[in-house]
Amino acid sequence: MVDAQDSKSCDSNIMWVRFPPAAPDLFFYLRSMKHRLTEAVLEQIFISSRFKKRNPFLVVLYFLLLFVLFFSIVTYSLNFGAYNKKVAWWYQDEFKTPPHTLVDAVSIYQSKPEANKNDSLPDIADNSIFIEAINVKAPITFGVDNTESAVSSNLKNGAIQLSGTSLPGEMGNVFVTAHSSNYPWVISQYNSAFALLGNVVVGDLVQIKFHNVSFIYRIKKISVVDPTNTSVMKSDNTKATLTLMTCTPVGTNLKRLIVQADQIIPAVSQNPQPQKNNAEALPAGIH
Repeated sequence: MVDAQDSKSCDSNIMWVRFPPAAPDLFFYLRSMKHRLTEAVLEQIFISSRFKKRNPFLVVLYFLLLFVLFFSIVTYSLNFGAYNKKVAWWYQDEFKTPPHTLVDAVSIYQSKPEANKNDSLPDIADNSIFIEAINVKAPITFGVDNTESAVSSNLKNGAIQLSGTSLPGEMGNVFVTAHSSNYPWVISQYNSAFALLGNVVVGDLVQIKFHNVSFIYRIKKISVVDPTNTSVMKSDNTKATLTLMTCTPVGTNLKRLIVQADQIIPAVSQNPQPQKNNAEALPAGIH
C-alpha cells in the first residue's frame, strides 16, 4: 500500500512505499537506504509487467504441440484395433521367434512325392487366407461385385475376392482386398484384417484355401499406388498371380497398398484359363 508523506518531508511527485508487516526486514532496509520510489517506477513494477510480451516462437510451438497431441489421441481412438495389432506385432517381431510353420510346410511339400502333398500344408479353414508373417487369418468371400455397397457389406465378414478377377487355381490375377482400419462404430472383428499388410516383405508366403484346395503364393512386389491406378488389376493369363490390396496410411483412404505374389503351389501348369477377367476399377468402400 502506498501512502503520501507529509508535504514538508517530501516532494509531491515522490511517494514512500509502506510494506506490509509480512516484510519488515525489507521495509527497514529501504528506510535505512533512504530508498524512494517514484510513481513511474511503481507503474513499471506493478502494471507494465502484466503485459510482458511473450516469445511468439514459443507460443506457436506450444499450440503446435497441443494440436499434435490432440490429433494423435483422436487418430489412435478411431483406429484402436489397427494400432493395437501393430504394437503386438512389433513386440513379437522384436522379442520372440517368428513363426515359420508355413515355410517348413512348403519345404516338406516340395520334397514329397505326388501323393498326399496337401497333408503337409497348414490346415486352415476353407475359403480363407493365411499370411503367417503377420499373423493374418481371415475368411474370404468370393465373387463380390465391384460396387461400394457390396464391397462395404462383405468386408464386414473378412476379406473379399473381386468379381471379374481370377479365382485361385486359375491363370490370371486373383484380386483380394480387406480393411486396414474402419469406422469404430462399424461392428466387425475384421475391421483391421489387413492392418499389418505393410509389414510383409518380398519372399513371404501367402496361403489361400479355396474349395478345400490350398494354394501357396510367394510375394514378389510391394508398392503404393493412387486409388485411380487400375494397372494393378491387369491380368496376364500366362501367369497365376495374387494381388492383395488395402488402404494406406492406416485410418485413411488416400493411397492403396499393393502386394503382388506368384503361385508356387500347386504347379501353375495345372491351372485352367479364367472363366472371366473384366475388372476395370479398384474397389470402393474400403479403408
